[in-house]
Amino acid sequence: MQGADIPGSPELPTSMAFVLQLSRDTGPTLQPFTGRVEHLSTGRRARFDGFQDFLAAVRRLLNEARPR
Repeated sequence: MQGADIPGSPELPTSMAFVLQLSRDTGPTLQPFTGRVEHLSTGRRARFDGFQDFLAAVRRLLNEARPR
């Protein structure tokens, strides 16, 4: 069940919050797109070098945070 389907659950839950920190070389065109992403709930971080790398890092951090 999606979080939005649960009555009273926030649309933007804090468990899904991230901080995106881009490198000083990343400009307005987002080229290159490098930096770090941090999952706020767990404090876990991952570096990335490109948009696909960024998406993979977010997926990995969310999967690691999921209760088993």
